[in-house]
Amino acid sequence: MSDAHDPSRYAFLPGTPPYPTVTGGDGVWLHTADGGRMLDGAGGAIVGNIGWGRSEVADAARDAMAACGYVVPLWPTPWRLELRDRLVGRWLPHGFGHLFFTSGGSESTDSALRLARAYQVSQGRPDRWKVIGRHPSYHGMTVGAMAAASHLGRQAGYEPLLLPFPKVPWDDAEQVVKVFEQEDPATIAGFIAEPITGAAGACLTASDDYWRTVTELCREHDVLLIADEVMTGYGRTGTTWGHQHFPFDPDVIVGGKGLGGGYVPIGAVATTDRVAEALRGSGFMYFTFTGNDASCAAASKVLEILEREQLVERSRTMGEVLGSRLRDALDGQRYVRDIRGRGLFYGVEIDANRDAVVMAAIERGLWVYPAGSGPVPNAIMVAPPFVVSEAEIDQLVDVLRASLDAVG
Repeated sequence: MSDAHDPSRYAFLPGTPPYPTVTGGDGVWLHTADGGRMLDGAGGAIVGNIGWGRSEVADAARDAMAACGYVVPLWPTPWRLELRDRLVGRWLPHGFGHLFFTSGGSESTDSALRLARAYQVSQGRPDRWKVIGRHPSYHGMTVGAMAAASHLGRQAGYEPLLLPFPKVPWDDAEQVVKVFEQEDPATIAGFIAEPITGAAGACLTASDDYWRTVTELCREHDVLLIADEVMTGYGRTGTTWGHQHFPFDPDVIVGGKGLGGGYVPIGAVATTDRVAEALRGSGFMYFTFTGNDASCAAASKVLEILEREQLVERSRTMGEVLGSRLRDALDGQRYVRDIRGRGLFYGVEIDANRDAVVMAAIERGLWVYPAGSGPVPNAIMVAPPFVVSEAEIDQLVDVLRASLDAVG
């Protein structure tokens, strides 16, 4: 008989590491069942932009749930309209007047692939089905999102289920031109890219020339350019959207994670008025929980907090502190190969087992996010909530250094 107090019973797979049981949180801190606390150096799974313990977010969700339990996804409600209007009026680039909601990033990116296909069919181009992805990259765990990505560990074993979408290198503009030529633009529906790579590359950042080439090719051939902003959106990189750092001009923006701030499962897909008009009458399908009212109410409150406390700007300024402290503390550390990032979104590429480093950090009261695939086999991501203080950054960096030193 299993021990009712054994937290390992939560694990789906046998052999899962003994992670701490989290009972609450405040700011950048997680409270654990043993009475301790842990510095959340990655905002959970890079979702916690406003920090933990925000009761007003819970209040907003509760009020929406108390008003009504469920409304058909295509019908408007006050909470859906409020979130839509806030995003279009204050967050999305000019011209992005159409969006719908999902339950998270994977649904958002998968929907964007369908949207690219639906757009091409509506334009009388039924032979266009391919969506170009980058190597390395990660876009979620639906079959479609896995196919468009290039994350070797998360695709392993599922290859027979995945469409053979073409891939381009993350940093080679000439190869992008060659892949467009080799694949034939008349077969390409879309191009999906993270502005700065997340789980697969730990903040690999391509040049302006790369993004200029991608944007120009997509415009020339009417290929929909999809910005995967699931990790980089809503202020994470110090700008509203990650693509705003570059000459990267998307037709579709997908988001998740930071939109709900870690409090509710929600994502969004936004597109330009031009693309939406082309889809008129297409019957583009949504999800059962598209626009869940509690999630919309909570997400609107998260955005309100970001605006009220000027947290996007804080992500930029504290990100400069984080980058400087990481470089000062880790320069010359025997396992560190590279440190890169923007805002509160940093990757530390290492020559050591990333999981061992993560567990060493947990033992020392710090959570950081494991990352890497292909050319970046081992990396750690550092992405604390935007409310992090300089003293907390110092503690985070010191513990990360000690964790790297402890792995031998």
